[in-house]
Amino acid sequence: MLKGVPQPRADELTEKARGWQNPRLPIELRVANRVLKPFAARLWPLEAEALKAKARKRTGLSDFGDLAPLDEPLGLLCRGMDEVAEFHPFGRLSVHTAILSALVNRLRLEDLAKRRPEAFERPVEAPIIIAGLVRSGTSFLQRLMAEDPDLRSIPFWEVLNPLPIGDAAAPIPDPDPRIKAGARAINYMNRASPEMVTMHEMENESAEEELVLLAMGFSSMLYEATAPMLPGYMPWYTGTDHTAGYAYLRRVLQAMAWIRPSGRRWLLKSPQHMEQFGPLTTVFPDATVVQTHRDPVRSVLSTGSMLAYSYRQSYYHPNPHLVGRQAIVMTERLLRAAVRDRDPADDRFVDVMFADLNADPLGTVRRVYARAGTELTPEAERRLSDWLPRHARGRHGAHTYTAADLALDTDELRERFAFYYERFGVPHEPL
Repeated sequence: MLKGVPQPRADELTEKARGWQNPRLPIELRVANRVLKPFAARLWPLEAEALKAKARKRTGLSDFGDLAPLDEPLGLLCRGMDEVAEFHPFGRLSVHTAILSALVNRLRLEDLAKRRPEAFERPVEAPIIIAGLVRSGTSFLQRLMAEDPDLRSIPFWEVLNPLPIGDAAAPIPDPDPRIKAGARAINYMNRASPEMVTMHEMENESAEEELVLLAMGFSSMLYEATAPMLPGYMPWYTGTDHTAGYAYLRRVLQAMAWIRPSGRRWLLKSPQHMEQFGPLTTVFPDATVVQTHRDPVRSVLSTGSMLAYSYRQSYYHPNPHLVGRQAIVMTERLLRAAVRDRDPADDRFVDVMFADLNADPLGTVRRVYARAGTELTPEAERRLSDWLPRHARGRHGAHTYTAADLALDTDELRERFAFYYERFGVPHEPL
């Protein structure tokens, strides 16, 4: 999976972990990987200047702008992925495409700013931003609230292509071709990783988080989730003030709202905001920030199992024990940053316990709205109420995992996270 990191032996793995380490992809992907292996590095280079040149050629544009970092993180990221990560051909294609898309979108955003400056005149006012660990209810709460027509969220198809295909300033065709492109992407992911639907269901029209948009300014955990613990890039990412990247996100949101007006206030969500409360509240000073809370041990195990399974889309042999360590590092970093950077007296924040959200979803939404200075209208409440029974937890089956699958010790994890349990009064959950 990563060069220089030995794989655990078969007798050191649980049965589930052996399946993660030795995934059996659909026959057409196995054949394609075998055929493309000798040519993958040449077809899809992970080299900064080659990717920039390809983005320029694809768009006919040359200005990437200087409002967010580019050359240093791009160079570190490409070097690490090319030299350390052991991608199979489709994994290399996926990473190449993700970075290229970020560069292409950046070129097109700068071009739109030059041709249509009015697209960036409307401010991003009083957004509601959800931040919490994986499996703490962030997706459930965001998708529930996204049913309110007064809120503007980002469906999967728009996350994938935040700017229209073709001229970003031209009228959008009906139907928008981006919707079909999003459906194709989900079909591929479901084909390659059919069990993902039990872990995190991807719905083309449902709200998703903004990691892809943040990746345009290299202020995103997206790349960390693709290739863990990259030397060079990860020290840069964790040691950088990402205020400029969040300002770039605001710029993207302004363009998206101009292109597709919908709702009065933005509804955003990502676990990564937990370690970016400083940049987040600097760029969006009038935001209401909802922090969801759940036993972080549950999040570590769920995150690790989800990544270990999903890495089949990129690697011949994912390393379950490495992924377990990755999940601990990511989770602890987010929690410590949230405790360090959040002022307990800051009334822009709303704390939501996972158990309370499950017990009373609409009551939770009302509490968030009260802090945000708005009300849940009767029409919005009807829509939220209609959504709930159609999206019951576990309708696609159970997401099962154990600490042993990732070679982790839950007692050690609880000691490690004691600072968080104590700070927010989060209870231990039975595992």
